[in-house]
Amino acid sequence: MKYINSKLHSHPDRLLEKHTSQVIELANKYYSEISINDKILKDILTIITFSHDIGKSTQFFQDYILGDKELKNKLETKHAHLGGIAGLFLTDRYLKSKNIDNPFLLSLSYILPKRHHSNLKDFLNDLVIEEEDIKILQTQINSIDKEKFKNFLQNVETCDKNLINFSFEEIDFQQIKQTLRKIRRFIRKLKDEKSIDYYINTVFMFSLILDADKSDVGIKTDKNILFKDIQIKPEIVDNFVKNLSFEETEIINLRKKAYKEVAEKEIDINQKIYTLTLPTGLGKTLISFKTALKIAEKLKKEKGINLKIIYCLPFLSIIEQNFSVFENVLKENDINLDSSILLKHHHLTGFSYKSKVDEFDYNTSRLLIEGWNSKIITTTFLQFFYSLIGNKNKMLRKFHRLANSVAILDEIQSIPHKYWLLIKEVLCRMAEKFNFYIIFSTATQPMIFEKKKYIELASKDYFEHIDRYDVFINKTQQTIELFYSNLNIEDNKTYLFIMNTVSSAKMLFEFLKKDFKDEIIFLSTHIIPKERLKRIKELKNHNKRIAVSTQLVEAGVDIDFDIVYRDFAPFDSLNQSAGRCNREGKKEKGKFYIVKLFDDKNNRSYSSYIYDSVLINATDEILEKEIYSEKEFIGLVNKYFEKIKQIKSDKVSLDMLEMLYTLKFSAEKEKDKIKSIEDFVLIKEDYYKEDVFIEIDNEAKKVWEEYTKIWQLQDLFERKKAFDSIKSDFYKFVVSVPIKDNPPPIENNFYFVPYENIHEYYDLETGFKVKGGLFFSF
Repeated sequence: MKYINSKLHSHPDRLLEKHTSQVIELANKYYSEISINDKILKDILTIITFSHDIGKSTQFFQDYILGDKELKNKLETKHAHLGGIAGLFLTDRYLKSKNIDNPFLLSLSYILPKRHHSNLKDFLNDLVIEEEDIKILQTQINSIDKEKFKNFLQNVETCDKNLINFSFEEIDFQQIKQTLRKIRRFIRKLKDEKSIDYYINTVFMFSLILDADKSDVGIKTDKNILFKDIQIKPEIVDNFVKNLSFEETEIINLRKKAYKEVAEKEIDINQKIYTLTLPTGLGKTLISFKTALKIAEKLKKEKGINLKIIYCLPFLSIIEQNFSVFENVLKENDINLDSSILLKHHHLTGFSYKSKVDEFDYNTSRLLIEGWNSKIITTTFLQFFYSLIGNKNKMLRKFHRLANSVAILDEIQSIPHKYWLLIKEVLCRMAEKFNFYIIFSTATQPMIFEKKKYIELASKDYFEHIDRYDVFINKTQQTIELFYSNLNIEDNKTYLFIMNTVSSAKMLFEFLKKDFKDEIIFLSTHIIPKERLKRIKELKNHNKRIAVSTQLVEAGVDIDFDIVYRDFAPFDSLNQSAGRCNREGKKEKGKFYIVKLFDDKNNRSYSSYIYDSVLINATDEILEKEIYSEKEFIGLVNKYFEKIKQIKSDKVSLDMLEMLYTLKFSAEKEKDKIKSIEDFVLIKEDYYKEDVFIEIDNEAKKVWEEYTKIWQLQDLFERKKAFDSIKSDFYKFVVSVPIKDNPPPIENNFYFVPYENIHEYYDLETGFKVKGGLFFSF
């Protein structure tokens, strides 16, 4: 049949039939990659992707997209709801033709097109159509040029025409209302069914549609870049390890032994959950990377499936460190480091996606990075878990990328206990449904999973052979002044003091600085990131022998001291802090001191300002002796987590699971209550903190000048695009701090400390000057 252009546009430069065809094709290709053998679900996916932009065929939208900007905010111009109506009509017709009664699939066919430009909401409330809605929808339908629409249908490719052939005149809104009522009755019963599958299938399908839609429009290059078959041999890690040169010590020998043991372990691709539990300093990053590559290679060989590797860390401060490990392994093996091989993604990364030959434009780069189009991704827990559990359009777009992946979750114990049950249920079901593998890597393995659910990759012997430090516990409360007066700093030793709050850290630093001005360094989040990284490097190179820090050094930061003092904290934090003591085992036995410091002005322990009293009390109870060897101390881990399991409630997880069961994605917020999936929050917002730019040097001055130029741009999209290009440099000079009693001026909508006023707001040694009270952040 002769091709006749429909003259309907989805975008100013794109015909609706071309966009629709491409989105259907991309979504189906994504679906096929996951290896789900469900023809019905695939057909529903085709119907939903076909329907998502069909509302753009109205005359209102066509006039708007071709230049009539006055139509922009009119209800008749919006297209998503009409897409939901078409999706529901076509799915209902399709299921009836198959004699299938499935209200859940009907719900997806209506809600996913309706919400493809917004976040998911409460299904029960979203499945309501008012008479006012029907009037607008009918007005939209009446405006559609029948001949153009007929040509559009004829021109849609890449799918079975029987699924999509229809006319809007066939839609009976009374029947639609009836169908929606039927679906609502079904949704109300989900509370009793208690199945997580409805949630997983919803966000899986939503992510396929979102990714296909955004990728078709925004990625201005060959779409095959989305489906690159990249194979990396596990042996690359062996080659890297072989060329490492270390002084032979007992720790190095244990590291080699652990690597060899795990590297030689056979992989069963039916086993999806693994733990790697080793003492700090024994090379968990490389071992878990090697294991992930082995899993990926075996799955490719046996099933032809490509897995990506997603390395997740709890803190931004250690992402650079681990990213550089992977970078060095790849470089050592002469593997080209383009973005399709290795990618770093968190909220401060810029958008520069590079291939072997070119760097892509802003839109393409942003979509490729945010869509995790790479073989190896290093990212944060926030990016990973909000892509797994949530309602946000932007985050859920990545969900289907998890389905073919090995997720290495480093330091999982940093996830709040209240979410352990929730995370266990979701991760286990993901592993059962998809090609989704998990490696939990930590020195302090929490009891999230029952033993029958996972395989431990390393034997427990390594904990028997470590003897790097002794632990000394003083439970007598003391002020910082008293603590300092009793300190004996030996000339030939290195010292690390880890405090619970910035204020207590600054107080101790001021005492120590009087005697050790040229030998001491200070670390906290009140210091700009550029300077923090420089100071950590100085400590690694042993340029300073005394450091006073907050908890930001306790996990993952590769620094080593003879003697470590730690203010009292939950046991897992104490254990992580101990990992900075004689880490490499090269010296005589280190000493790790646990002390209890208190604020005499408020008669409160510093630990009480930031930690849950239940965790502090549990730690207090298990630390029964005054002195422990490293082996004895680490041996208390299970006792601690067992106690936490007994005394901490699973109520938050159970409430969250109910939200997942009932597809309640959002609701009006209520303090300290779980009302919807949107209430899943890993890190509580510090509402008393503000971001402040510190113009500390010439580089900062240039970055601020660039930011000022960007702020003057009138076009909001161009402004965002330009800012994204400097974002990673900009945030090197930003601290997030309480400013209530010392607020800097605001320039260009940002708190700004100019160079000439820097001493009024920022101390070059201890960072931002907080006034008027105690401050607890680290």
